[in-house]
Amino acid sequence: MKPGDLDYQISDQGISFFKWKDNRSVDFLSNYHGSDTCKVQRRLKDGTKIDVTAPIVVKDYNGHMGGIDKADMLRDIYDRDRKSKKWWHRLFFLLC
Repeated sequence: MKPGDLDYQISDQGISFFKWKDNRSVDFLSNYHGSDTCKVQRRLKDGTKIDVTAPIVVKDYNGHMGGIDKADMLRDIYDRDRKSKKWWHRLFFLLC
């Protein structure tokens, strides 16, 4: 597959599987999105921007990924091995 190529399959239950080639192959599963496509901008190594065809699920993911990825990043940065005399403090800080 070359960048921008798309392969998809939709099951009888309405679950869509997308395989899209960006820099690497990217797989998506969705029960909300159909087989619609859109254009997304990608930056090449020399700095120029090109439009690449992508499934609409890519645009939705890129638009809404900030909250989850940011929470995971902050949780990973925070020290989970914080010392405490109370055992439940460590459990609380792990779950936050």
